[in-house]
Amino acid sequence: IFFISLVTATCGFSPLYNEKDSMKIFKEIDIGKEETPLAFLIQEALLEKAPFKKSGKNLLEIKPSIKNSYGIITTENEITRYSVTLDVEYSLYNKETKETSFKNRVSATSDYSAAVTRTGFATEIARRDTYERLADTVAEKMITEILINNQIIYSP
Repeated sequence: IFFISLVTATCGFSPLYNEKDSMKIFKEIDIGKEETPLAFLIQEALLEKAPFKKSGKNLLEIKPSIKNSYGIITTENEITRYSVTLDVEYSLYNKETKETSFKNRVSATSDYSAAVTRTGFATEIARRDTYERLADTVAEKMITEILINNQIIYSP
């Protein structure tokens, strides 16, 4: 057991967030503003997780799209469960040269229950919470992939 822990401790693995300066790359990145409610949720999630700056020399452009599908339909033809998939195409490029340094796509899927009520209020709240959860998930994926890409480019 000691030998196994010694081997894994010296494998050279270093977590992305291990260095205190690993997140400083985001100070050079501005988030492009897309005027949709879904894009706003993603922008807010990104700003919560990393120190993006409006004065950054690079621009992160996001293009979200959402797909809803019916999960469960009762015998009375009422939909009681929805499945939602959020896809985000994003690119990181230099504001001055317009040269793209990184381009990728991330996605996340979640479900929510639809309450059978007259007003639909509970269903609308569940849908909104699902969109916020999906925005948070794709923001984490985007930040991680930007960190990985940055580490690959600048590693010795």
